[in-house]
Amino acid sequence: MPVAQPRNTAPLPSPLPAQGPAPRLATGGEDPVFSPVHALQQELLPLAQPASAQREPLYPLWLRIGIIGGSSAFAWALIIWSLLQLR
Repeated sequence: MPVAQPRNTAPLPSPLPAQGPAPRLATGGEDPVFSPVHALQQELLPLAQPASAQREPLYPLWLRIGIIGGSSAFAWALIIWSLLQLR
């Protein structure tokens, strides 16, 4: 099976020569450039780090599970009672 050829075979234009400063790799001996973005990042960095190991104490596990189970049982009882009242 023949391969389709592109319709436009005109050569691509050559890139324009760089005008002004061009990007380059930084070496280790250069001073960092001041940037408002970097300054903001340095200010926000302490907020992103995890807080100390102290956490608020939680309610006991039996109470948390009991509240969930009790409310679920109450909701099902209410649903079943409602359905029986409709009959």
